[in-house]
Amino acid sequence: MTDREKIISEANKYVMPAVDDYLGARCLLLNNIFVGLTLAHEAVEKLIKALLILEKIKIPKSCHGISTLAKLLINKEVNKYKTLSDNTEFIRRLDLHYGWRYYDGNLTKRSQTKSPEDLYPFDALWVTLYKIYMDHLPQDYRFRTYLLSFLLDERLNKYTNWGNILIENNKAIEEDLEAWRSEWDKIFKK
Repeated sequence: MTDREKIISEANKYVMPAVDDYLGARCLLLNNIFVGLTLAHEAVEKLIKALLILEKIKIPKSCHGISTLAKLLINKEVNKYKTLSDNTEFIRRLDLHYGWRYYDGNLTKRSQTKSPEDLYPFDALWVTLYKIYMDHLPQDYRFRTYLLSFLLDERLNKYTNWGNILIENNKAIEEDLEAWRSEWDKIFKK
């Protein structure tokens, strides 16, 4: 295994559960179950940690603050991670939603509102970060990723509704879906 493959393998330890968390968060939020916002935080945090590994940036020990982690990526490459700097307010809100995960009695560290409207900025942020992750992969691996399998694998979609959950009311995926499907078909429908 090359050094690059080792780094990608290490990052994927975060990406796999990030995709599961994204799927779970969307399912909850689509059904107005707002604990999905805590899971949304987890999905973004894990994806950012994967990107930190790919960028060869040390992840601070026991850090769950997306704001803190995002700054590390922004400081590394401001243009590449513009989506993080453009979404600082939403990221701050996600950090506050995460505060409900381990309640310690301090309400000031927690979100005071929860809204299904948070689904759209969550989708936009997460999908953009996932596309940046895909850009780190060798061309022949990009369409063998977990998200795209959940979206496009007909065998999986025979037995699950994951693809539907990921597509339903997801404006962030709309613009890429047909191109992804076309690439997927070229690779897997030979």
